[in-house]
Parts: sequence; structure tokens; C-alpha cells
Amino acid sequence: MPVFDRVEDAIEKYRLISVFLMVFLFFQPFKGFAGVRSAAFVLLLAAFIIKAAKRGVRIEFKDWTVRGIFLIAAVSILSSALSPYAFDSFNAMRKSLFYQVTIFLVISNEYEGLSGLKPVFYSLLAGFAALTLAILLTRGPNVVLNWLDYSNAVKHDPLLGGYSLFATFYIPLAFAYLYASREGPAVKAAIIVFISLESVLAVLNNHRTQVAAFGSGAVLITLLARRYRTAAVIIIVALATGAVLLEINPGSLDRYRTLLYAKTYVSNEHEALNNRLAIWKGASDMIRERPVVGWGYGWKKISTVAKERFLDTWKDNPGTYEYFRTSGYGGANPHNLALQILFETGAVGLLAFVFFWSTVFLK
Repeated sequence: MPVFDRVEDAIEKYRLISVFLMVFLFFQPFKGFAGVRSAAFVLLLAAFIIKAAKRGVRIEFKDWTVRGIFLIAAVSILSSALSPYAFDSFNAMRKSLFYQVTIFLVISNEYEGLSGLKPVFYSLLAGFAALTLAILLTRGPNVVLNWLDYSNAVKHDPLLGGYSLFATFYIPLAFAYLYASREGPAVKAAIIVFISLESVLAVLNNHRTQVAAFGSGAVLITLLARRYRTAAVIIIVALATGAVLLEINPGSLDRYRTLLYAKTYVSNEHEALNNRLAIWKGASDMIRERPVVGWGYGWKKISTVAKERFLDTWKDNPGTYEYFRTSGYGGANPHNLALQILFETGAVGLLAFVFFWSTVFLK
């Protein structure tokens, strides 16, 4: 038997594609394991190519979601090719979109149906659960209950940094899987316990927008699943948890009180929009310069574009001028998903994004 065939048989026999995929997905929320993720992805890609060379790739182009992901890829390539920053844009695609499309293709080829996707969901949910346990076991109550006081250290902490941002993905995903799957009581109970722990830690992380995102996402998914009593329980539990946290540490939820004030949504002060209006003005000015196809895939170059082409026009707008003047590459971002997409890939990119997620939502 040729060496190539023996390798392909080993990949299939030991389900190596699934093994490498599970490792890659499990370590996604861990900042300190970039090497493990990269190695798993390279091995996954190699195994997938070897298998595909012999058995082919199954792509269901009749599926509108598949069409949507390829539409996003095509628009990103077009926008990057036409960009004045083509090299940076294609490099950003290599680091991000290439991974996403590859994982999408692997999952589409290796798994069928919700029951077949169990390993994927387990790996994703287990990774964030493991991160949560690691924080609880290695970071003392003084840190967890006073997360905001350690904000500078948190940014560089391999466990704490970006926790609530990850929560905006993992917590709604856990709710969706909880309602869609037919797991037994023990598995569902474990998911509920970890959702509760993750929600508390994310709230203590003190990022208001991210907490509002996963909270509203969880309630919306619950309502779409027609679990109206569960939605009411979630709201009651959230209020009770807030009361307990206030009792333990009266200052732990101070930032969330600003969500109740009208000026939070119209003021540019630190405790309101935190200079967002000035940032959005800068992003909007850059978008107007290239409204159709944007500046190319990847948001990290926004400060470069600003400094090279727009900074002098903002001297009468000190907030915008100072933000982009003092931000290095990757240090500035639009702080708004729609503006980010418009900056990167323009109106065609935003339409592609809406199309893709519409197909997911309708399913």
C-alpha cells in the first residue's frame, strides 16, 4: 500500500481530523495557548487536504448558508485586492478569515445533523467552562470581586483578559444548544451550572456592552425557543444574582447603573459613551471615502489609514484627532460592528454579512 494511502487510512481510522479540530476549538478562549492552537490547525489542515485529495470535498452549494460564507470570502478578497493597503488586508485574511472558512469546510464535510455536531459543541462549551474553572481556582476572591480595579493587569492576564467578550459568544451558544439538543438531565444540569458561573464572572468583568449583548442574546434565544417561563426565570435569577453581588461588594455593579441614565446614550463622557462619538465620527469619515468596497479586510489598519489620510482634517475635533493620533497599529478600532464591516469591506460587505446571518437565523 502506498505511503499516501496508509496516511489517509490512519487519518480516517483514528478520526484525526476530529481530534485536531476538537483541540483547536477547545483552546480558543485561552490566550496563553496560541502555539497549541496553531499546531492543531496546521495538523487539521494537512489531514483535511490529504483526505480531500483522495475522497474529495463535499460542498453543498444549494445550502444558502454555504453560499453566504463563500459570498463573504469573495467580497473580502475583492475589497482587499482593490484596497490601497492590499498587503495588510490579505495578511489579515490569512490570520482570520482563512481559519474561519477552513473550519467551516471541515465541519461541513465531517459532520451531519445536530447529533453529529455534538463533539463540536462539546469542545466549544468545554473550553469556556475550563477557562471559568481555571479562573475560580487560581484567581482569589479579591481579584474576581474587584475585577475592574485590576483592569490594567487583566489586559495581560492569560485567563482574565477578554473574558466578557468571549461570553458574548459562548453563553448564547450554550443556551441554544441547551434548547436544541436532547441531552439527558445530568448534561443539561452541568450546562446550566456553567452558564450561571460564566454569567456571574462576565458581569464582574464590568464591560457593560458585552454583558448587555450576551444577556439580551440569551433572553432572545429563550423566547425564540418559546421557553417563556424560562425567560422569566432567567430575568429573576439575574436580578437576584445582582442583589447578592451588591451585598457582597456594594461597588461591584456601579458601572451598570449608568445604563439606567439617559445621558449614557448621548454623552461622550468616560462613564457614558467613553469618547465613542468621536471614534464613530472618525470611522464614518473614512467609510465615506470608500463606501462601496471599504479599505480591505482587517480592522487593525484603521489607525494607519487615519494617520496617513485623515488626521489633518480632524484638528477641529480634538476627541477624534487625539484618539487616532495616539493609537498605534491595532490600538484603535471603530467600537461598532456595523462601522467595522463598512470600514473593511464597505456596503457590499455589510450586505454579505447580513445575508449570511439571515440564513443562519432562518434555520
